Amino acid sequence: MAAAGAEVSRDEAACDLAVLELGSPGATDRIGELVGRGIPVLAYGSHVHVELLRAAREAGATAVPNSQVEAQLRDLLTK
Repeated sequence: MAAAGAEVSRDEAACDLAVLELGSPGATDRIGELVGRGIPVLAYGSHVHVELLRAAREAGATAVPNSQVEAQLRDLLTK
């Protein structure tokens, strides 16, 4: 991420992009909160959890299986 000029932070006030793992409790609710504040969200999870990936997309996230998170993150950081 440093190569793309990005800095990792847990400070939501300084957040330009949120990255969330879909296995976390309440992840889809959290996505809705972040998207509602105008923060783009990249959500990722196992490809076998189709329902979670779909719910994340419906909540406004870019949701991808684990195998695609690196490429998608790189794309988002270089836009």
